Amino acid sequence: MFFKLLPFIKIIFLAAFILITVSSAVFFCQMYSAGQKIFARGKNSPPIVRQISELFFSSEEKIKGEENNLVNILLLGIGGENHSGGGLTDTIMVMSAKPNSGEMALISIPRDLHIKIPDSEQYLKINAVKEFGDSSKNLTKYKTGSELIKKTVGEITDLNIHYCMQLDFQGFIEMIDRLGGIDINLEEEINDPKYPDFNRGYDPFYISAGRHHLDGATALKVARSRYSRRGDFDRVKRQQIIIRAAKQKFFEKYSSFDLLAFNGIFNLLGDHLKTDIQLKELKGFYRLAKKIDTHKITSQTIDTSNYLKSGHIGGAYTLKTKSGDYEELRQFSKDIFKLSISEERKELIKNEQAKIEIQNGSGFPELANKITKDLEELGFEIIRSANISADFGGAMIYDYSLGEKLETLSFLKEKFNAEVLDAVENNSVNEADFVVVLGKGF
Repeated sequence: MFFKLLPFIKIIFLAAFILITVSSAVFFCQMYSAGQKIFARGKNSPPIVRQISELFFSSEEKIKGEENNLVNILLLGIGGENHSGGGLTDTIMVMSAKPNSGEMALISIPRDLHIKIPDSEQYLKINAVKEFGDSSKNLTKYKTGSELIKKTVGEITDLNIHYCMQLDFQGFIEMIDRLGGIDINLEEEINDPKYPDFNRGYDPFYISAGRHHLDGATALKVARSRYSRRGDFDRVKRQQIIIRAAKQKFFEKYSSFDLLAFNGIFNLLGDHLKTDIQLKELKGFYRLAKKIDTHKITSQTIDTSNYLKSGHIGGAYTLKTKSGDYEELRQFSKDIFKLSISEERKELIKNEQAKIEIQNGSGFPELANKITKDLEELGFEIIRSANISADFGGAMIYDYSLGEKLETLSFLKEKFNAEVLDAVENNSVNEADFVVVLGKGF
């Protein structure tokens, strides 16, 4: 009987072999095509084929800056095709990560900052620097816009910018939709009658304050709208919130390094994402991102409340440093990881003597103990810490203090980017002033 089935078994194995071979070839071609569009190439980068081979078969690639425990990535957002001024950088943000401690700092640089282009006598708004660097007018030693904007931001912050990532509006929409949307908490409503559409007109936009689940198109509007009390400065704070939320959702969806899934993302974003990261460094970046604790993300904005002053040049609105140089900004960037809580604020919080309970539904059991340790080091009293199951993303805080411990509440809300909910009757938590509940992927 077995021998009668042998030809049939051979056919099955042959069909399986052909299927695996064809699938592998398609996968490789897709990765090659996306890699050609997205990842680093040039004389200092290995060919894409070699990078793919190294990604599959080599040990995990270390990334730049890890040896000094500080990796700096410049994030740029542009309009892209079909947008007025599509080559201008609408968003400029430095993401600094400390792999050893799981800390990350986001520094937003306003697009209207008036700067001197490195190694030239020309002045521009910083949002035009990359476009200038990619144009034929660029006579500096920096051959691409990415090189020039990295050098410019490096001079302003005195940080060594290791990598640059640029994403256009359509890529942003598709990335958020690929994650299944994001959950954020808006402190203030947005009522923008002059939100721009794609045809040089208006597409009025309104969203209430509070908790929202955003798809890609709505998240873009929240990230872009400037129609608020502090205009562009409110906008960049919302962008930082969106990055936190996207990070949470990403690790909720991709809890392990899934090259097949990532290949789908690369093909989706092939025409919208550009970076000087090498394909072979992906595992290193995934490892770094997974180390970052969401509650250890510090967000800061350079604005007119601290180091800048507004003015006009040639009728155009601009920002300049109050001091006339970059020294204060450089010191600010150097101290960014120290800005999470001031001594004055720490004393106010200590005087409130708040008792806190942590409920960890992130899916990472060790996170409850890590957060407990971090908060105790800041002087908080953690009376209970436990792992739970959760069916939501982000974080929520139940306030049992009846509004009497506002400094502590403000700090926790800011640190966890959390929605604050009114306390409900529950005897199991009546000792706590605040219950912090962490959702999936936090």
